[in-house]
Amino acid sequence: MFAVEIGDPANVVQAASVHILTSNLIDAFFQILPANAGKTFLIFASGPNGTSRNLIALPPSAPAGCPLGNEQGFMVTFKCKFTSPGPADTPPPLPDVSSCRLDRTPTGAFTLTLSGRFQDGGAVSIGGVSFRKLKLKGFDSQANRYSTMIVKGQFCNALPGNVIYTPPDSIAATSFQCGERCTN
Repeated sequence: MFAVEIGDPANVVQAASVHILTSNLIDAFFQILPANAGKTFLIFASGPNGTSRNLIALPPSAPAGCPLGNEQGFMVTFKCKFTSPGPADTPPPLPDVSSCRLDRTPTGAFTLTLSGRFQDGGAVSIGGVSFRKLKLKGFDSQANRYSTMIVKGQFCNALPGNVIYTPPDSIAATSFQCGERCTN
């Protein structure tokens, strides 16, 4: 199986894998490069009995009533979707909360340490309960973010639970499941 670009017969893409399903049905997988975005290709099958046809116009010697396309009269094509290229080598965004750890102070109070990406003025909720006693640590001046948030207060009843960090722009991030439990 191979694909030939309409309008540029020199642009040929070979199928990466081919599976013959029946005598007239073939499943082929093509790996199309970004350079082919927006281009339309004709599909051909080649084997011991020759290469299939896929006519887009009749040759001068064709008899009257000869159908376009393949032997069954179907034009077999595909068009590569054109998408605007994204930034090269951009890693996927990290989650705002990546881990949680429960600590106990010498006085017996619990603190919850969250690791991730936090901004000054952000908010956090655990199990649907919002907390205001937040302390940020580990400032990165290049990213203008903190790496650690320490939550204080009555959060034990909300654990284990979903931690949702909301940055100052008020767009809530995805939740993080914190499995910590407060013990007596």
